[in-house]
Amino acid sequence: MTRNTLGSASALMALTIVLSACQSPPHDTPGGSGSSTATAGASADRAVYVTGARPDDDACTRVVSAIGYLELSLLPSGQEDAQRYDGDVRGRFGYVRGTLAMYGPHLPASLAGPVATIEEVGTPLSTAATAPSTRPALLREYRKASRTITSACPRP
Repeated sequence: MTRNTLGSASALMALTIVLSACQSPPHDTPGGSGSSTATAGASADRAVYVTGARPDDDACTRVVSAIGYLELSLLPSGQEDAQRYDGDVRGRFGYVRGTLAMYGPHLPASLAGPVATIEEVGTPLSTAATAPSTRPALLREYRKASRTITSACPRP
C-alpha cells in the first residue's frame, strides 16, 4: 500500500515538474509590459493562446500554419465519413481555435464569416462527447471555411 502511495506521489510530482517546464516564458512586446500571457482583464490584442506566438506575428501566416498542422491529421477531402477523432485530431482542432482566437481579429475583414464558422464547428469537433453522426457534416463546413481563409491569405 505504501509503495502505491509513494509511486502515485512520485508520478504526480513528475507531472507537475513537466507541466511547469512546459510553460512558455513571457515575451517582451513592443511598448508592452513585458508579459504577453492571457490574464484576466488583458485585451484580446495582447492575449496569447498559442505557445510561442507573439501578438505582432503575421495573422495570415499563423492561421494558415495552424490549418496546415490540422490537415496533417485529417483524411483527404471526400473521406469525412471515415475520419477518426482521437485526441490528436481533437487537440489540433483546439489549436486552430486558439490560433483564431488570437489572430482572427487581425485577418482581413472579408474572412470574418469563415473565422466564425470555424469557431462554431471547431468547438464540437474538438470535443470527445460530440455525436459521431454529426462530425462528417461539421468537418465539411470546417474544410470550406479553412479553404476560404487559406485562399485569401497571401503566400509568403
